[in-house]
Amino acid sequence: MEKVKYGSKQLNMRLIIFVTALLAILWSSFWLIMSKNYLNQLNAWINTDKASMTAKVNEIRGFPNRFDTTIADLEIKQSIFGPLRIDRLDVMRLSYDGSHYIFAANKIQNLFDNELTFSKGLASAVSNQDFLPTINFEAENVSVNGDLFFEQLNIKLWPTKALHKLNFSFYARIDSKVDPEPDLSFQGEIKLKSPLKFNESKAFISSLNTIKTVSGKLFNHGKEEIDAFFEQTSNSWEITLKAKSQQDIPKLIRDLDFVTVEIMQ
Repeated sequence: MEKVKYGSKQLNMRLIIFVTALLAILWSSFWLIMSKNYLNQLNAWINTDKASMTAKVNEIRGFPNRFDTTIADLEIKQSIFGPLRIDRLDVMRLSYDGSHYIFAANKIQNLFDNELTFSKGLASAVSNQDFLPTINFEAENVSVNGDLFFEQLNIKLWPTKALHKLNFSFYARIDSKVDPEPDLSFQGEIKLKSPLKFNESKAFISSLNTIKTVSGKLFNHGKEEIDAFFEQTSNSWEITLKAKSQQDIPKLIRDLDFVTVEIMQ
């Protein structure tokens, strides 16, 4: 009787080992096939319009449950300024969930004709079935052209039902050496000349290059709210601020050459 029980236990153990090994082989095969498909999709998206975007996509890593890769030497042509460049962009997602992406970088060159570096820069893109993805960007110790500008930076973009409009919120803790009143936030709407598309790189870049206006409310450390309006011209940006007094406007913005201030009576 004891021999029968011992033999049964051995059989059960072998069965468990067999099923575990089979599942491991199936999952490994699935991961290899799907990671290859994912790599092909990334390359196809980037190479759709080589005149406007160039980059090198490295091999997929992250087995067993992630699809992670590094995009090197990313360059995107802009309509007004020189090409936007990111030397290294890490792209991360779960292998079984294609709706949530994480992006990491520590340097962006030529963003609105400026170079941004940060000790920590992370972006999250979460898509849904009906609209464009919601994007969050967080960064710490942000330097602009070599000078520390923001101790903390947070930007959120989320879709509206109209594909040529996006809602946004912006929060920054400015370095005290730049502005003695460090807390700055901005909430409003971005309007594009054409609908924003993500399915093809050519359409995506074309949409980014057709930002029409940015408008909303600017808040500065408990002072009166400021009406802000950004408009893209043929070769630059024009910013109009409406405030009750000059003192309500952050020094950081007040000193910019392309800002027009209108005092409301």
